Amino acid sequence: MAREEVAKERVEFARERDHFEKAFRLIYEEYLAKGYCSANPYQMRFSLFNALPETVTFCLWRKQVLAGTASLISDSALGLPMDDVYKPEMDQLRKEGRKMCEVSLLALNSEVIKKGILPLYFAERLKCLYQIFKPIFWYARNTIEFTDLCIAVNPVHRQLYTSLHFEEFGEERVYESVNGNPSIAMRLRFDNIEERGKITPGLYKLFLGKPLEIQRITDIFRWETDEFRYFFVEHSDLLKKITPLQIQYLEKLYPEIPIKRMVEEAQSKPKYGETSVGKHT
Repeated sequence: MAREEVAKERVEFARERDHFEKAFRLIYEEYLAKGYCSANPYQMRFSLFNALPETVTFCLWRKQVLAGTASLISDSALGLPMDDVYKPEMDQLRKEGRKMCEVSLLALNSEVIKKGILPLYFAERLKCLYQIFKPIFWYARNTIEFTDLCIAVNPVHRQLYTSLHFEEFGEERVYESVNGNPSIAMRLRFDNIEERGKITPGLYKLFLGKPLEIQRITDIFRWETDEFRYFFVEHSDLLKKITPLQIQYLEKLYPEIPIKRMVEEAQSKPKYGETSVGKHT
């Protein structure tokens, strides 16, 4: 994504340690406040899916302040976060030949979008969501050419995502990785999206009126050994509970990183108690 003037609002990929850390801390703080996670000693929240080369962490900036973030995860041999709760539905889509990616770890900065007059507060939240979803939409549909953008959302947000043309495909269930809060599975099909989008001209103009050309994340970013260790060994417990399949897959993706040695290093760390740095959102 082309960098705009720093004074303007912009959405960029996280590519530096500081930006990842700000994003992961924002998710932790917002999830903790909403009861979606418990306190952990690292004060960050991210998932093993963030270790995959194809995962993109989008950051919405207002000057130097992070206003929102979301991760876009591509389906892979490790599946998607939603498989934990909606695997039968996800597998059915795979059987139908659908190529899916998932929006995960979505958070908006409550310090930036402060509560006040309710209509203005909700309008500001909607503006931020639209700002971050537009590049996600174009990246998912055009850059990686997937067919479906999936998301697990709290049922209270059903109407919002319906207005964005997401469709429900999985009933309400308990989502353990967000502290047992309820969720529903929704997806945005890209088939004939232009025709369907014209039903709501405002949204059509917002998302489809001006195409975005976005580079693939693997062309401009890849985890290096020191950064991988910083997040996945030193600042999370993710490698403590990694499976042999996950180890094997990461070794295949990162032959230059000593994955097994890092797993041993992580598993030998003193136990700080249970954390909410879980597998996914």
